[in-house]
Amino acid sequence: MGANSEGFIDMREQEFTYNATFKVKGKSVVSLENYLIENTSLINYKIIADTERMYREDSAFKTLVKEKQKITRLIEDYIQKHNGRNTL
Repeated sequence: MGANSEGFIDMREQEFTYNATFKVKGKSVVSLENYLIENTSLINYKIIADTERMYREDSAFKTLVKEKQKITRLIEDYIQKHNGRNTL
């Protein structure tokens, strides 16, 4: 079995934090919320605004989104380099 198997077993028991964005039909919202509450250690969730039209039509908003993406990448890179912990 070796170290790889032991590492896999340790990883299966480790808790990971995920952030996901997806679309759900209104009729499924309560079921999804209940599933997440029952099967995870739910930290936070929110319904986000649809900004597709703003992104297409508002250049100031588009610039803000691009700047936010750059900053997010910088933060994620910093975390990867300095967190001292392996992630998936």
